[in-house]
Amino acid sequence: MSVPRRTSIALDAETEKILQELTSGGESQSNVIRRALRLYHVFGALEKKDIDRLRVYWEMLRGGEHVVLDLDHLLILLRIAEGTKAPSEWAASHRNVAENHADQFRGMEPEQILARLEACNLFRMSESRDGFVLVFGSPEIKRFVKTFVEEILRSAKRDFELKEDLTKLRLKILS
Repeated sequence: MSVPRRTSIALDAETEKILQELTSGGESQSNVIRRALRLYHVFGALEKKDIDRLRVYWEMLRGGEHVVLDLDHLLILLRIAEGTKAPSEWAASHRNVAENHADQFRGMEPEQILARLEACNLFRMSESRDGFVLVFGSPEIKRFVKTFVEEILRSAKRDFELKEDLTKLRLKILS
């Protein structure tokens, strides 16, 4: 590990206020600035149109009214809506998409998989002493995610316990 070097910077009042807000939780100023520089480096490689697009995604997702939906799921739903696929085929198609995702997620820990699914804005997740709690805004989305998570974990050959509450799923990974 290299020895950290000291650097002095000058901040205007607005930037200093931002730094104070970011360090109010106890994180050091040095760490906040290191993280900011790394993030700036990543975003610096993006073009303005990409950053604008990310901002739109963020605004849509943070409001909770939009979700990120896998293209395979969207196509199945559209085919059902247009009558080229029977609604009775939904369950099998949904499971098939989940199995395909299990292949894509191979090597990932359940927590990483759940974090990816949470980023789709379908639920909010928290950790409990026994595992994970997924909180949903509707029973339909809860059923959708429950089947999806069950199939992914089964395909990944993970032992788990899933308990269902009115608006929540409680997931415990056993192995």
